[in-house]
Amino acid sequence: MTPVWLLAAIFVFTVALSQPMSNQAAAALVLPIAIQTATQMGLDARPFAMTVAFAAGCSFLTPLEPSCLMVYGPGGYRFKDFLIAGLPLTLIVMVVTLLMVPVIWPLQPR
Repeated sequence: MTPVWLLAAIFVFTVALSQPMSNQAAAALVLPIAIQTATQMGLDARPFAMTVAFAAGCSFLTPLEPSCLMVYGPGGYRFKDFLIAGLPLTLIVMVVTLLMVPVIWPLQPR
């Protein structure tokens, strides 16, 4: 598995966890796993930490985030509306993250 695919897996895992729980809890849970994975593969941990940070902020797929719940009922939104709008936005953030993180924070240690 190449390092970029590993970053993608960490991103998807973090996004999946940030849907039913808070962003901070998802980041706190995945960050040690990501850092340990990078260390064991001989890679710099900073790009993995930044990927977790960006992915934890992508809780666009469900209205379970407290700020989304505030507009869910009064706005007349359905659960599916969050998926329709949130999936493309999450994919865009994922692509930009996977393209830019290795450029700004190189994967190979110094």
